[in-house]
Amino acid sequence: MVFAIVVSAAGVADMAAALDVAHAAILGGHEVGLFVMSEAVGELVARAGDLAALTDGGAQVWACATSVEAMAVSGPWADSGIALGSQDDHAALVHRADRVVAFT
Repeated sequence: MVFAIVVSAAGVADMAAALDVAHAAILGGHEVGLFVMSEAVGELVARAGDLAALTDGGAQVWACATSVEAMAVSGPWADSGIALGSQDDHAALVHRADRVVAFT
């Protein structure tokens, strides 16, 4: 099963919940894609280690390039296997997913 997890909310709790869902899905043998956008990109720096663990576990993780640029977010997360993505990547992830979990 393919899980698409979309996070756009700025809250620490939403990112934590999204990461918990992603890790549980990976442990269950499922494919995971995580797309971080809008205010949630502010969590990329604080969660760089968690996001790297997801990519190491086989998840695909994108940060919306437009949101990253608009919020001037930079830091070590860029070296953690996270790709800068677009709404095309977001749409493709949602299209191929069997389940979509959104934290908005």
